[in-house]
Amino acid sequence: MRKLEDNDEITSILIGLKIYPKMSGFDYIREAVKLCLKEPKYLSNVTTQLYPMLSEKFNVNIKVIERCIRFAINSAYDNGGLLNINQFYDVIVYKNEFKYPSSELIAIITEKIRLDKLTDYYIKQIKKL
Repeated sequence: MRKLEDNDEITSILIGLKIYPKMSGFDYIREAVKLCLKEPKYLSNVTTQLYPMLSEKFNVNIKVIERCIRFAINSAYDNGGLLNINQFYDVIVYKNEFKYPSSELIAIITEKIRLDKLTDYYIKQIKKL
């Protein structure tokens, strides 16, 4: 059940950032985040471990993975979608003055979901008291 919830949450976040399912990089970013949630080591080894895993899963060249993810991020940047990252933290942390590297955006989304899970866990523990 949790896998479906993660998939829905990642999809919701990506759409909020104006990275839409019709974009070729959408599925790659979503799968990258899912893999990073399972195995955090991928966050520090994006080009050497994460992209090859995605390449194998989708049966495409690593360069295609990189290009499609970069295209999706550029599109989100051009449409001001990355500004919605500020809503994750309720403060201004991004002003659309630069484009996030692919690895950083994947890390931000992964950590957002991880923090949400942790918060949910602690709220449940407090309610038990």
